[in-house]
Amino acid sequence: MTNSVPLAKAERFVGDDSLSDLIFDNIPDYAFIKDDKFRIVKANDAFRSMYPESAREKIIGYTTLESYHPEEVEAFILGLSSDVTEREHLVVQLRRSNDALDEFAYIASHDLKAPLNAISKLVTWIDEDELPEGAKENFALIQQRVSRMNKLLHDLLIYSRVNRKHSECETFEFSEFSQEIYDSIDIESTLTLQCASLMVTLPKTALEVVTRNLISNALKHHHCERGNLIIDIKETPELYQLHFTDDGPGIPKEYREKVFEMFQTLKPRDQQEGSGMGLAIIKKVLDYYGGSIEILDTDVGAEFVIKWPKVDTRVNPI
Repeated sequence: MTNSVPLAKAERFVGDDSLSDLIFDNIPDYAFIKDDKFRIVKANDAFRSMYPESAREKIIGYTTLESYHPEEVEAFILGLSSDVTEREHLVVQLRRSNDALDEFAYIASHDLKAPLNAISKLVTWIDEDELPEGAKENFALIQQRVSRMNKLLHDLLIYSRVNRKHSECETFEFSEFSQEIYDSIDIESTLTLQCASLMVTLPKTALEVVTRNLISNALKHHHCERGNLIIDIKETPELYQLHFTDDGPGIPKEYREKVFEMFQTLKPRDQQEGSGMGLAIIKKVLDYYGGSIEILDTDVGAEFVIKWPKVDTRVNPI
């Protein structure tokens, strides 16, 4: 990057020791100043490091005039440049990692699921025969484990693809959107859903992943025959704030950070079916879109607060 400044200003730059110390000694970028003859009159250590040690003392007085047309620049040039070699190397490594992740996602969705489905069918066929009661219980346990593994692979696939698939913003009515998700979840429950009505403009597919997982959590973990799930949403100039509140067993304070990690469940999987991936998926989605999620202190149940910025702050996948 180059910036031109008038001669008088450049003279002040060269003579100002405090500014020289600030710019030339305290930044990692390569900085230099040239005079009206395009000779380098000042350069910081980072800039000098680009040259062999034997040539560093000769930098002052050198010119790169051949690189510029005289009419295109003023008397002095302030130059800043950065060595991006390491960054580019990391980008290449990240691309390789993402390629490996995509390959894993393919394996998880095809190569691993195929034998699981075969096992499930085989168990179903055997279970249709007359078997001792103990054998039937064992086959039911196998079927449960296969179902759990299928769910885990499905959730891993979603997790691996969170920031690999863009979800475009759409305008829609939030209450209808949430009710449709609630009605589509195949979990027996007597929970009553109450949802605020608001027209929103958000990445609909990504929001569905978040909303579906939070509603599923509330349905699965509620400990009473009847209960309530309240979803509130408010709009500010900068963001949407969503509150998911239920009157279930709640989440102990000591687990409120840990539950957002992969494979974390509050109960053993034999007591409560689940992959332990739901909240990890939610957090990864929100991190990608520049949002946040936290669990508030409540006397009863659990309350999740989500902040989703209106500005698209997602990081483009490499």
